[in-house]
Amino acid sequence: MLRHRKATTMKKKHFCEQEVFGFIWDEANEDGMWEGDDSAIAAEFNTTDDEAYSVLSELTERNRLQRVGSDTYIIMGWPERDEPGEE
Repeated sequence: MLRHRKATTMKKKHFCEQEVFGFIWDEANEDGMWEGDDSAIAAEFNTTDDEAYSVLSELTERNRLQRVGSDTYIIMGWPERDEPGEE
């Protein structure tokens, strides 16, 4: 039974990371830079700064983001965005 609960916890954490990454993706500029920090994530997702920091750290450790300065992140592996009007 413990094994099932652990898998559920991991799924929820992974889902949270995906939501945060999606938010950063949407808010980033054309160069893939997002000016924000753990408090911006905490406010957006109604969570604590510590939990938000943990998710940002995890995304950084997984090389999804790279931290530049105290409140700027770069999305790594930035794919080309679709041009307006393209599907």
